[in-house]
Amino acid sequence: MAKGRQLPPLDALVVFDTAARTGSFSRAGDELGLTQSAVSRQIGKLEAYIGSKLFTRTPQGVVPTITGETYANEISRLLTELAGATEGVRAWSGPRQITIACSRGIADLWVLPRLGALKAAIADLELRLRVTDDVAHLRTDEYDLAIFYRRERPAGLAVTELAAEEIVPVISPDGAPLASQSRPLLLSLDDPVREWFGWSEWFASAGLVRPADALEWKLGDYRLAVEAAAQGAGVALGWSWLIADHLAAGRLVPAHPHWLRPAGRFYLLRPLDRHARRIVREVSDWIVTAAREGQPALPDAVSP
Repeated sequence: MAKGRQLPPLDALVVFDTAARTGSFSRAGDELGLTQSAVSRQIGKLEAYIGSKLFTRTPQGVVPTITGETYANEISRLLTELAGATEGVRAWSGPRQITIACSRGIADLWVLPRLGALKAAIADLELRLRVTDDVAHLRTDEYDLAIFYRRERPAGLAVTELAAEEIVPVISPDGAPLASQSRPLLLSLDDPVREWFGWSEWFASAGLVRPADALEWKLGDYRLAVEAAAQGAGVALGWSWLIADHLAAGRLVPAHPHWLRPAGRFYLLRPLDRHARRIVREVSDWIVTAAREGQPALPDAVSP
């Protein structure tokens, strides 16, 4: 148990969850292989720990109190999550199985277009993709490899740089350059990742003042912003490594000649606290090669 962590009696939680679900100490005992009195003792132990009654007895069985009902809902949810997490770990242990963690933008724009090539390159691969933008709370036991953008080089992990951060406004090929738009529609994220740069940083880096009449659409994720720009809806900030396929295909072009090149990088990460299995090394080598072969040849900005 972690120092300072106060946990209730865990066996009693299972008994409590079963009793709340079945509405009867007897039925809970039958399901768990316990006597009714054993169930009652476990409930009493939990009530003593919490300091509040959890059930009211009725002729038909037991009914949770207001406190008990609220607590039962939370405990049921947590036990379900715990069971799912445990089953996932137990089931995901084969020699050709690997978990890769990455952000939503990387999953949509870099990983997804390359899944077919990955399947063709590595025989019998079984892949689990752990997609999350909350890299700060991602545990190392949740992945074998991870691909994330970070402003600073991560510590405590095996780190391989995949690409530098290069940001430029992008539009559809038939769109007007940003400098010629008196009222541009700026596409951004509804809940942007804190580490990523936004329009304010780009305008400041370019030495420009954001147009007073500029409109802004905050979209749900980065892929939506990129696709909206490709469809001609407005101007998005393009991270060249993520939108390399769009640039190469001519679906997007730079809307301004200024590129913002901060210190951030896209990294491949591997936990150091366990042995790198053969499949992890194979996929790691493939990702590094694919990342470096796919570095975009950066096109010039559209002419005003």
